[in-house]
Amino acid sequence: MTVDARGDVEEFILGERFACLAGRSAWRRGGITHRHYDLLGGEDSARLLALDLAEFVSSADWSARTFTSFIATFEQPRGVDELRFEELLWQQLQLLHEQDADFHHWAEGYSSDPQSPEFAFSVAGHPFFVIGLHETHRRFGRRPPFPMLAFNSHEQFDRIKDAGMWDRLAEKIRKQDIQLQGDINPNLYEYEELSETRRYSGRPKPADWQCPFAARETARQAERERELTVSAAAASVTGSAG
Repeated sequence: MTVDARGDVEEFILGERFACLAGRSAWRRGGITHRHYDLLGGEDSARLLALDLAEFVSSADWSARTFTSFIATFEQPRGVDELRFEELLWQQLQLLHEQDADFHHWAEGYSSDPQSPEFAFSVAGHPFFVIGLHETHRRFGRRPPFPMLAFNSHEQFDRIKDAGMWDRLAEKIRKQDIQLQGDINPNLYEYEELSETRRYSGRPKPADWQCPFAARETARQAERERELTVSAAAASVTGSAG
């Protein structure tokens, strides 16, 4: 394990190439929770990440003016290309969901269908937008020293919009992106038009791309289904007896 992973993350976020000004400010103010794991796409990483995110959700401040985020970094693998990184990203999120679904329902008000424009990734019942970053990313501002997943709250996004701060923040990020890269990240153009899963890895997708993630029935959903089945059976028996 990297001895000073947090130091490496700090150097990346506070560096000149990092385009997210809100993230930079949040790091300085102590608003970002960071945890480092062994293997991206690993079961042990998923188990620990599920516990850490549940703790984060229970204690986070989602107010518009106190931007907060959860950053997960991984020791391995290093230097993979964007296709392999995307595979590992979805493998990690699938394993994370399998851990989470035993204890938490899907975030209320959001779809669990990864092809839906209403999708948000759910952990501990909270809706997140996930941003994947890695060393060989095509955007200069998304090249940390090791694989990274940032979990940003949709609830906080909504509060930032309600406070009238969203457009100004987005404009600043786009200007920084143009300064670094020479153009705006093309993934930004798809926002709120297609499923957000197309943007998690940062790799542009063909029109027919299908997200490999599949949400499973949660423990609470299964219990509700059983209750409905028992109720329907009881009603049927009562009706027959009458």
